[in-house]
Amino acid sequence: MRIILSVLLLALTVRLHAANAPFDPEKLPPTIDAKKKVHFVSTDNSFTAPNTNWSPCLKTLTGGDHTTEPITIGGHTGVQVAGIKFNNADSEFHFWASKHSVDILMQVYGDEAFFDEKGQPQYFNFLTGTLPEPIAVDGVPGGTLPTSIKNGQWNWVLFRIPNGLRHMDGGRLIGTIHPKSRGDSPTAGVSRNSGQNGGTIRMDGLHHLKVRFIAFGEKGAFGEPAQVNIFAK
Repeated sequence: MRIILSVLLLALTVRLHAANAPFDPEKLPPTIDAKKKVHFVSTDNSFTAPNTNWSPCLKTLTGGDHTTEPITIGGHTGVQVAGIKFNNADSEFHFWASKHSVDILMQVYGDEAFFDEKGQPQYFNFLTGTLPEPIAVDGVPGGTLPTSIKNGQWNWVLFRIPNGLRHMDGGRLIGTIHPKSRGDSPTAGVSRNSGQNGGTIRMDGLHHLKVRFIAFGEKGAFGEPAQVNIFAK
């Protein structure tokens, strides 16, 4: 019995230790729930699907107001927001049509991109839904990240955003397309992936944001924001 208890205590200790943030940017967070569905893109191809519930069906878009440019910093390559928005398209966007929320895991570089010209945390949000009824939602309470994000390192960050209902027909903003943006509608092309300008979910307000990885997941797919959003000094 003592041996069994010792083994259980050791296993629990190892598990708790593995879940201590900040997490290693060279590995996916240990808080991942293998039972949850995830759609992702790794800009430098460093990360692959850890299980069959992960699908590499996201694409980071560039051009117009969501232009990005390649960047190398902190020992890795990624993309930098050169426009005013960061837009990602999900070719399997229909999956989110029944989900009340979407978790967004990103690996970002901690620098001045998260602060305004006065050195204060920069407000940002996520834009969901298609024309003519897009909705901006706060990615985190207050729309900012802690000042500890400015650490000159790559960091895992996790947001949980609501997947609201469209007023016109009650469809989910993420996962469905507004009835007025279907078929031969003038806005059908930019709404084709259940978002705006060809994307699915757009991040707005962080010019020069540097990103190495992004994933959309079911609630709890990456753990809880409070577990992940702890940044190394």
